[in-house]
Amino acid sequence: MSEVPHIQDCQDISPIFATRMVSAGKRSGWLMGCGSVMVVVGAVMVVFWPSIFFAQLKSMMILSETSTSFSIWREIPIPMYLECHMFNITNIDEILAGTAKTVQLEELGPYVFRESHTKVNLTWNNNNTVTFYNQRYWHFEPDMSNGSLSDSITSINPIVATIAYFMRHSNPVLRVTVDVFMKTLHKNMFTTAPVSDWLFDGIDDPILTIAEHFPELPITIPYDKFGWFYQRNGSREFDGIFVMNTGADEFSQLGNVEMWKNSNRTHYRDECGEVRGSTGELWAPELGQPEVTIFAPDICTYMSLAKNDSITVLGIEGVMYVANDSMFDNGYRYPRMACYCDEVRDENCLAAGALNVSSCRFGAPAIVTRPHFLYMDDHYPSKISGLNPTEDMNFRLALEMYTGMPLTVSAQLQINLLVRHIGGITINNKLPDPDTLVPMFWFRQEVNMSEDYARLARFALNLRQYLPVAFYAVTVIGVILLVVGIWILVQKLMRSPDTTPILSGASQEDLSNASR
Repeated sequence: MSEVPHIQDCQDISPIFATRMVSAGKRSGWLMGCGSVMVVVGAVMVVFWPSIFFAQLKSMMILSETSTSFSIWREIPIPMYLECHMFNITNIDEILAGTAKTVQLEELGPYVFRESHTKVNLTWNNNNTVTFYNQRYWHFEPDMSNGSLSDSITSINPIVATIAYFMRHSNPVLRVTVDVFMKTLHKNMFTTAPVSDWLFDGIDDPILTIAEHFPELPITIPYDKFGWFYQRNGSREFDGIFVMNTGADEFSQLGNVEMWKNSNRTHYRDECGEVRGSTGELWAPELGQPEVTIFAPDICTYMSLAKNDSITVLGIEGVMYVANDSMFDNGYRYPRMACYCDEVRDENCLAAGALNVSSCRFGAPAIVTRPHFLYMDDHYPSKISGLNPTEDMNFRLALEMYTGMPLTVSAQLQINLLVRHIGGITINNKLPDPDTLVPMFWFRQEVNMSEDYARLARFALNLRQYLPVAFYAVTVIGVILLVVGIWILVQKLMRSPDTTPILSGASQEDLSNASR
């Protein structure tokens, strides 16, 4: 007969069972507690993480002396380059002989300069704006260039063209007098100089030398030489004084120019004369809006770029914005752009695709287009030979949407001189067509994100993208722990005696009999 446990044995088992039940209860409580906390924290963070990320981004980007964006904005650490492509006129003899049908051009370059920007004379204003000057330097990079700064370029003499343009509404007798005067100093309307003089060093001209001694002349010529960037290298004042929004009051306005040269307007009329848009260095997050606006002090106005396509740069996805056919339209297809055509100063508005910036350049007949007359009305391109416009010459900007970080910038414009035949000024009237837009040079200002900044951007974007996944995982783990804790609790309750021990129904005598 098998042995039945003695009462003493059962009494020994009871404390062990109780201890295990207590241990199971602790485990259940710990699991349910941890699970509850993880579920709550995970769910809350999933809901509020986008707001937390955006708030942190704002604190980093809003411009102040202590913000992350300040040092980058004040002195841009990403390499920038300016490529200058010069146009050389090759059929001067035919033009002077009157046998040329078009102006024939040869493109030389590019001549590449490393560019640096530094914001100086900063003043923090009480209305959440900052006032500053933009000081720029250019350093020639011979290894990146195709040619030397000593290369010879022959083109229209800008001084002759400017005086002729200025005199177009003057008395005929005065125009003839001016023509005689200019002919005593110049053989014709062309001049030849090295690239360095055309760009930064400046070209000596006897007319400018004489003009210095006659300040009462009706035309203002503020320089003793002519050069497209003359006295600009290292100048603090050339670009003008800016007042820019810091984004502290309205984050969407971060980087937008509020005033330029102490005014909120330029010389253009109506909305064309508004000072608005970003300087191109700071952008609030751009969540795919149809266009962005850039203020360009070189042309005294702003430009709107339209959303074009998606792009990936160094593993970072962004949106590309490009100039469309509304740029420099002058009201032909877009009536709101008619304010760029000043009929008081220019009775013949330029064809679509060209912007008259003469008032922005001391009265010189300077006209801005896209390189090689890209997308321009055929009125002017048909008079020039040697141009070959391609799509990659278009003005474009790529932004990362969630941070507003520029991925790549390719600012490309062409500077031209408008040469119109002016009665009485024969030195100016030699080109085959009486209304010719002569390309002088075009430039590409290029900035591309470096790998160092791409790494930082990827880190920030990964935080935004993958932390919610981690929070979801925390929530799921919390649910699992909660379920396991509840299951353990249920098992404990099922195994635990409600009132009396399992052996309580047997008497001492019954157990003794059973043992016999």
